[in-house]
Amino acid sequence: MLRTIEGIYKNGKIELTETPIDITESRVFVTFLETKPTTWSEIIMQHRGIPHCDSGSV
Repeated sequence: MLRTIEGIYKNGKIELTETPIDITESRVFVTFLETKPTTWSEIIMQHRGIPHCDSGSV
């Protein structure tokens, strides 16, 4: 099963925003996002090829 948890990479360490439940050890893939502030909805829309919209409506 795949599980995604948001986190931040700082000073050589990854700080997760929540503790994974029922996982004591696991391989992971780390993807570094752009450093500009953004929301998950903006990331998803950009991935789908939908241009950024300042009005907040899609």
